[in-house]
Amino acid sequence: MKRYLSAGLVLFTTACSGSSGPASDTSTATPPAAAAPAPTGPALHDAYDAAQAFAYLKQVVGFGERPPGSPGHAKTQALIRDVLQKNGATIETDDFTATTPRGPIEVHNIIGKFNVTTDPQQPILILAGHYDTLFKKGFIGANDGASSTAILLAFADALAKGRKTKLQVWLVWTDLEEAIRDFDANDGLYGSRHLAAKLKADGLVPRIKAFYLLDMIADKDLHVTRETQSTRWLQDFVARAATQLGYGDYFFKVEMGITDDHIPFLEAGIPSADIVDAEFGRMGPGFDGMGEFHHANTDTLDKVSERSMEIVGKTMMLTVTLLDPA
Repeated sequence: MKRYLSAGLVLFTTACSGSSGPASDTSTATPPAAAAPAPTGPALHDAYDAAQAFAYLKQVVGFGERPPGSPGHAKTQALIRDVLQKNGATIETDDFTATTPRGPIEVHNIIGKFNVTTDPQQPILILAGHYDTLFKKGFIGANDGASSTAILLAFADALAKGRKTKLQVWLVWTDLEEAIRDFDANDGLYGSRHLAAKLKADGLVPRIKAFYLLDMIADKDLHVTRETQSTRWLQDFVARAATQLGYGDYFFKVEMGITDDHIPFLEAGIPSADIVDAEFGRMGPGFDGMGEFHHANTDTLDKVSERSMEIVGKTMMLTVTLLDPA
């Protein structure tokens, strides 16, 4: 990903609100329907285990460098499949060969589907993140790569244990997010560009109500950026969830435009938002536009925290609940 607009302080937070319809005409009212069964299992944000999320992060970092085709990349794929299978997900892959400045590269997006019904029009919500790392010797991406991989694994656990949603929830691990040379129309976001085009070609776009991307969300000094191209009302639901949980100070205090995996889904007509901490380390002259540790070999375990995984994970699980039809 890359920063392409200057950051600024956000001076307000927009919250979601609803409106009630007109009162019923009691003279023609029919007897109320039987109450629906009470939901079983813990709320999703309570089912989410931050300690396990951080354990997954450390496990992924332990695989070492994870660019496509590497042993670490293969081990990460195997872990994703194992966790999805353990949790009873429907597993699909989106496999293709990308043409890159490095030559042909095999790309494997992995999809785990939860709460699938027989309804052919069941609405879909997607939570996504990339699991590859840069083609850079010594780069292990504790925040940029491992955190997104790990939080989705912990979401799989929560979706299996927590209350079932009416929404069909997809967890999507995108591959080859990182550019080989530099982000442009033909380099970078390979997996997301292919998957977004496939969803559009398959006619699924009208069913996808929301796409949330998670990226670089374990920074010890957590400040989730308001990404300026993202769908605003999706960000508003996140802000509402964060405030409800007491995490509001960690979200949307600065804004920045980011080229990231949500862009192809926006271009396909899917409401999409990037949940990203785009200030990783010191900012300013002499540092990368997204901070001193971004795309640096200093993106290591000492720069990330379980607390940040808790804040983002619980907020996003509550966001799913708030978006689920009543």
